[in-house]
Amino acid sequence: MTSASGKIVLVTRSDDDSAQWASRLEAAGARAVVLPCIRCVPVDSDALRNRIAELLPDADWLVFTSKRGVAAFAELSSAEIAAKTRIAVVGPATADAAVIAFGRADLVSEAGTAASLAQALEVRLDAGGKHVVLAVAENAGTTIEDSLNAAGADCVRLDVYRTIPAATVEPKFTLTALGADTIFLASPSAVEGLTNQVELDKPAAIFTIGPATNAAARAAGLEVTGQAQRPGLDGLMEAMQCAN
Repeated sequence: MTSASGKIVLVTRSDDDSAQWASRLEAAGARAVVLPCIRCVPVDSDALRNRIAELLPDADWLVFTSKRGVAAFAELSSAEIAAKTRIAVVGPATADAAVIAFGRADLVSEAGTAASLAQALEVRLDAGGKHVVLAVAENAGTTIEDSLNAAGADCVRLDVYRTIPAATVEPKFTLTALGADTIFLASPSAVEGLTNQVELDKPAAIFTIGPATNAAARAAGLEVTGQAQRPGLDGLMEAMQCAN
C-alpha cells in the first residue's frame, strides 16, 4: 500500500465495512474519520428464493459484483452450486467471499469493474454456456446484463440486496468540524449519503472507485480529484498518491 502520511481521510462506507479501511489507513500513516454514508439491507422474499431455486440448476455462470452480493445470495439459497455452474466475480475481495461461501471463484476480473468482467465473460459464452445468473444490488448498474444480452447470452438479473444512502440530517456536519482533507467514495449511494450529511465548507480531495461512482459524484456537483484504476482501498490509495 502507498503512503498516506499526514492525510485525514473521511471513510464513507457502511458502518460494518469502515473499520478495516480505517485500520489500514492508519497503518499507512493517515488518520481515518469514519462517517457511514450507506447501509446495506438484504432483499428476502419467498418469490426471490423460489426464483433462485428455479434458475440455479440450469445456470452456466453465476456472477457477483460485490462480497455483499455473495453473502446475500448464500443466505437466500442453501443449494449446492453444480460443478458445471462457474462463478465469475469482480475483484479479489469478491473472489475471497465466493471462495469462503462456495469453495471457488472460477473467473476473477482483476480490473475490478463491471465492464471488465462483462468483457471477460463475453469471450467465454460459446465455450462455457450462455445461461447467466447475475446477483447484484437493487440499485446496481446494468452494464453486465446489457453487454451479455447483446452478446447473445440469456442473462437473468436477481436483486439480492439494496444499498441505502444515509438520510438527510439537519444541521449537516461540516467538513471543517470533521477535520478531513480527503474523501473516499466507493459507491453512488455513498455519494448521496455524503451530500445528505455533510456540508463541504472547505476544499477536499475527493477520490472515487469506478466510473459509476465517479459519474454520481460529478452529477452531485463534487469536484473529483481522482478515480481509482483498480478496486478497493489500494486503488483509492494509489489514486491519492498519483494526485500528490
